[in-house]
Amino acid sequence: GFTCAAAEEIGAERFQDLAKVMKKKKVKLVEDQLSCLVKMVTLHGIPEDLDSYPKDLLLFLSPSDYAATGSCTQYFATIGKANLDLLQRESSQRKQLLLEALDCLKIPGTQVNEENAEILGRLVCDLDGEYIRSSGGILLKQLSQCQSFLPDQEEAIRSVISSGNTKFGPPVAWSAFTLNELSELIPVFDHSILQKIPKNALTLWLRNFAADSPLSREQLATIVEELLPTRHKRAEGCPPDKEITDMVLDDPLMPIYYSPEELRACLKNVSLENHLSQILTYPFSVQQLAVLKSNLDETYPDGYPESLLPKLGPLVSLITPEDVSKWNITSAGTLALLLNNQPPDDQASAMIKRYVGLGNPLNATALNAIGTKYVCLLNVTELNAIDPSSLKLASLDPSACSQVTKDILYAKAQRAFSDQRSSPAYYKLIEPYLGGAPAADLKALSQDNVNMNVSTLAKLRKDSLMSLTLSEVRGLLGIYLPDLARWQNESPIRQWVQTQKQSELDKLGVGLTGGTQEGYINIIVPRSPSSASLGAAAVMLHLLPALLSGFLMMLVLS
Repeated sequence: GFTCAAAEEIGAERFQDLAKVMKKKKVKLVEDQLSCLVKMVTLHGIPEDLDSYPKDLLLFLSPSDYAATGSCTQYFATIGKANLDLLQRESSQRKQLLLEALDCLKIPGTQVNEENAEILGRLVCDLDGEYIRSSGGILLKQLSQCQSFLPDQEEAIRSVISSGNTKFGPPVAWSAFTLNELSELIPVFDHSILQKIPKNALTLWLRNFAADSPLSREQLATIVEELLPTRHKRAEGCPPDKEITDMVLDDPLMPIYYSPEELRACLKNVSLENHLSQILTYPFSVQQLAVLKSNLDETYPDGYPESLLPKLGPLVSLITPEDVSKWNITSAGTLALLLNNQPPDDQASAMIKRYVGLGNPLNATALNAIGTKYVCLLNVTELNAIDPSSLKLASLDPSACSQVTKDILYAKAQRAFSDQRSSPAYYKLIEPYLGGAPAADLKALSQDNVNMNVSTLAKLRKDSLMSLTLSEVRGLLGIYLPDLARWQNESPIRQWVQTQKQSELDKLGVGLTGGTQEGYINIIVPRSPSSASLGAAAVMLHLLPALLSGFLMMLVLS
């Protein structure tokens, strides 16, 4: 991917042409790249052909920026089609976009009509439950595009669906085709809705449409639970008509034929190993999965063989650290397949510990398997065992880890990329690890035109950041310097700003406030003393120069 440093070398005009090609080729860009793209595209003002650029670019502009080239309605219609998830769900930037959209469309209350719902597009995903309730079924089409919902939104969607006052009618009258139209919203449905849907509609939908739906195996399993008998009779052996044959094992709807008790009885004397990978893609309920695991435990009392581990799939969620301690994890490939199932932290930690404990190296394959999700679980012994050269082929971001982890990985990354130190590529390679960088290294980077994002600056070691001068921070941020104002109230940037002279901050021209005023001595004090005593201390410090000069004058005159 491109970097801002590379963009500056290309030049603004040629870069604008490149950006237009990116739109035609539908190149997917991440937040940092888009943020950089905006800076370069708008370097000499807002271009009139703004619609020729990737639509995600508009997320980083404001309606007033767009005003010269079109109306705010056009702007938000384009925003509604952009990938809104590039901005953090709770970010002020994303909240502001929604407020400005509602203002632009003159939506006074909480009721949104069909035309405005079409314009808002994915911005509907950020409307709270009150809007969803007031607008009835009108927003369901847009809501079905959302990646996730807040509890308040889920409750509102259930309320609208349950009312039956939508074009889909009440759940009791739904068919498999209705379910297909609503498939993206099915994960929001609770038992009170699912139990009203005719069982034959659910079965037909599972048979004909489920494979093409966006629902995960776990989400489909909640539908299977609705179809299983609520009262489980103790199975007296396997019923004759429920014998598990190869034909049954090949049927994706196998879960709806067996209660957990029947499954336990019918699995006796059935070898699952050859069919395990296949049947674990089926939507078994948690209780049914527990029966499958129990069957494997009985077959392999001394621990599962390594050949079986990659096939465990959803069974991993039922595995205990004690189970893992008996496994024979001898290859980084096996570790990768296990961690790919995204087990909870205690399991993942046990898997990594078992792998390393058996004398296996944390090479690039293992590190990529561990990834950013689990890197913070590594203990000091495991971190020290990493060969620096492995980081050249690994993709890690330890910025959310403990300071000890960040310090160790930064030192290793610095060694890994030392041969690139004079190359423009060095900064992008070392950037994820900068949370462990000492001040001296950051001071050196400030001379290299790196265009550091303010979000990266905020993740630096606090002692390192506090050691940086104003000109060094300017050197690090480059074209991102104006963004510093938006972050000035966030820690640790706030503390850094407070240690700078306000007169010097003013020279930056980006609107930073809160620096040291002339004649003041800025002392950061604990919050325990009363505000009155702090106020008195501030007055005394402010008057100190005047008091001292008065005292000296008295000495001279006496």
